[in-house]
Amino acid sequence: MDATIQAGAGHHSRSEHTIRRHIWGCDVNDDAQNHAIGLLRAATGNPAAFFRDGQWDAISALVYERSRLLLVRKTGWGKSIVYFVATALLRKAGLGPTLIISPLLALMRNQLAAAAGLGLRAVTINSTNKDDWQALYDRIERNEIDLLLVSPERLANRMFLERAGTELFARLGMFVVDEAHCISDWGHDFRPHYRKIASFVRNLPNNVPVLATTATANTAVIEDVAQQLAGDIIVNRGPLGRESLKLDVVSNLSYAERLAWLAHVIPTIPGSGIVYTLTKGDANLVTAWLQSQGIEAQSHHGDVAIPDREAREDALLSDEIKVLVATSTLGMGFDKPNLAFVIHFQSTQSVVHYYQQVGRAGRRLETAIGVMLTGSEDDDIIDYFVRKALPPNELIDNILGRIETSDSGLSVKALSGAINAPQGEIEKAIDFLELEEPSPVVKIGSAYSRSAIAYTYPIERARALAARRRVERAIVKDYAVLQTCLMQFLSQELGDIDAAPCGRCSICTGIEVTDSTGFDTLAAQAEDFISRREIVLPQRKQWPEGGLPAYGYGSNTKIAKSLRAEGGRALALWRRGVIGRRVREEKYTHGHFSDQTVLEAAELIRSWDPQPAPRWVCGMVSDRYPALVPSFAQRLADELGLPFVNALRTTRETDEQRAMENSSFRAQNLDGSIEIIAFAGIEEPGLLIDDMYDSGWTIAVVAARLREAGAGPIFPFTLAKAADKE
Repeated sequence: MDATIQAGAGHHSRSEHTIRRHIWGCDVNDDAQNHAIGLLRAATGNPAAFFRDGQWDAISALVYERSRLLLVRKTGWGKSIVYFVATALLRKAGLGPTLIISPLLALMRNQLAAAAGLGLRAVTINSTNKDDWQALYDRIERNEIDLLLVSPERLANRMFLERAGTELFARLGMFVVDEAHCISDWGHDFRPHYRKIASFVRNLPNNVPVLATTATANTAVIEDVAQQLAGDIIVNRGPLGRESLKLDVVSNLSYAERLAWLAHVIPTIPGSGIVYTLTKGDANLVTAWLQSQGIEAQSHHGDVAIPDREAREDALLSDEIKVLVATSTLGMGFDKPNLAFVIHFQSTQSVVHYYQQVGRAGRRLETAIGVMLTGSEDDDIIDYFVRKALPPNELIDNILGRIETSDSGLSVKALSGAINAPQGEIEKAIDFLELEEPSPVVKIGSAYSRSAIAYTYPIERARALAARRRVERAIVKDYAVLQTCLMQFLSQELGDIDAAPCGRCSICTGIEVTDSTGFDTLAAQAEDFISRREIVLPQRKQWPEGGLPAYGYGSNTKIAKSLRAEGGRALALWRRGVIGRRVREEKYTHGHFSDQTVLEAAELIRSWDPQPAPRWVCGMVSDRYPALVPSFAQRLADELGLPFVNALRTTRETDEQRAMENSSFRAQNLDGSIEIIAFAGIEEPGLLIDDMYDSGWTIAVVAARLREAGAGPIFPFTLAKAADKE
């Protein structure tokens, strides 16, 4: 809802000064604009506010010319002012409500609050307010709503279209697509359901104005969005440079050194900010480290419950915490005008990602800081994102083949039990197929069946997108080693070809934005923190789709409490810290775990002190590495003063667990493969030792077999836990 006290000329060919229409007796050039400025001042609470350069141009194009407009403006410019003021003017003229497509609940919450400032009656229909749906539909029918915000998924929902469509769409006053880069395959936050918007827009009457907004669209995205929105598209585009941001890049730091850098630098920056990470595990680890250093930090990612995420956002907004450590879940829609810094713990997939996220900072501050740190793990993580840009052809063919041969269709869970692919990827592939036009699948209830449509996978589109993603990643790497202005580089990559050097970044000034020296002691502490922090192994509580028939464990049934492993511990995160790196080297280079690793494991188990205290130790068995874990477990047992037991025996060869990509395949790979060897004292509690915790299914299955054989509580202990499972 930003506004500035300066007005300026527009950036497209149709100026408000060429329009001589009169609405409600007001001249468009004078009275209407004055009325709109009054709305702006009411919304912002600033009696001296005037429209920013280009805002009134956009409003008048929508209200008086009924245009289709693509608004490409930097974060904080005030794109929402355009559609809120336009809505107020259209409603005053007796036209229908505005429908806004918004991608995130957090963004919707902010939009609802902002709309209230103009006295607009704004509501949302989403999964969190089902109890209110009927009342909201009734209000739509009575024309008592000025703005309706829904997600692209809701717009594609048949029940929503049937219930709201007749009244809403028959008299729609304006259609708005917020964060419109999500429409495009080329966009950094592509959302499959956004593709349905193009079909919706094509069916709108020509006199219904359409507005698409984004701050992060390069030329390819703009061309794609304009093509999908059809019609005569006006592009209203402005400069992208952020005057308050001081940018810097800090490279060649290890993981622990980057943790130390954060703990060293963040307390020196006035105000509060965001640290972005690429994974949920990194967000958790960085948060725990900052908390250990006395810095008030909270994490924000997809595994955090929505109410907790909202509470943590509010805590940052009110400066109750110093920093929110977040994945990309915190991005579009989060608006804290005085956000003092945005730091990236790793580099991003594209400069578009980076601009969108770093642009959270400094919207109403004279100076804010944006720093990108780079790490050795960045490429591996981002390469995964690039490979998953579109579902692979092989997965699509597999899904369609399985569905086609089923008698009554297959659910996503059933497909996960039949196809060796992560369930999340299967879900994305199904979304992709549902949104293809025409779609080769039909959903009835929760099951998908094959339609009569002949379907060919868009192989060239997939190749082009993957190639584009690789180019985008290369551009980020260029940014990290630049010897020219950082802000100018970002702006020009996003199409602002006239951008000039900013004069504020580390390249322009020749001075680091932050003091990144003198944290050697902290780096040693960070290494120790990574190596010594408590790493809990969670319990598996439900058998997967398909169950384990050889053992008699049912499909999608709860694992009986009497068969579950207890909560376990891991010595280190895989490849993280001194111990995590050493464990990997010992396994794959030496084929033997050192005495030092044995001593450190024993020390951790003693400090953990599981209760009831274990009375025996056994090691996981493997045909591939027959001596690796049993040998370690026996030496560990000696160090702990407990008897070692040969309690496990393989009955058949299994595939490598890391080749199994979802719970069903990982669990079923173990089905019928382990036999329990009875021993004296089995009824006592025991320690179950393995080298690696990834999915947790090996521990879950073996613990259940031991418990069925009469064992007491089973406490798992592994040398490492996959870092992305943290």
